[in-house]
Amino acid sequence: MNGLLLLLLSGTILGVWYGNTKAKESAISYVTETLQDAGLQLLDGSICLYKVWPTRMASGYIGLLRFYDFEYTTNGVDRHRGIVVMAADNIEYLQYQIDGQTIITTNNNYL
Repeated sequence: MNGLLLLLLSGTILGVWYGNTKAKESAISYVTETLQDAGLQLLDGSICLYKVWPTRMASGYIGLLRFYDFEYTTNGVDRHRGIVVMAADNIEYLQYQIDGQTIITTNNNYL
């Protein structure tokens, strides 16, 4: 019985880790592409997970919303902060600024 419980726990941990990795890769790809289209550059080529929140997905199952921060630049000198929210490996919310105007992209299924 203990072996089965350990196997179940290990599988759950690996599943969450894999989901986090897949969501982060999707977020980096989407943010990089979106910023390049806007003439901006993602700094450090990375994003930072700062919050995870449970939610009911469109499929009806419980899933996780992952909230990431990222920094970008308009000219290579200044730094600005943006936010991206992922549900599984789908973008739900993206926010950044260009010339003082806040740009928000949403998928209203969850937020």
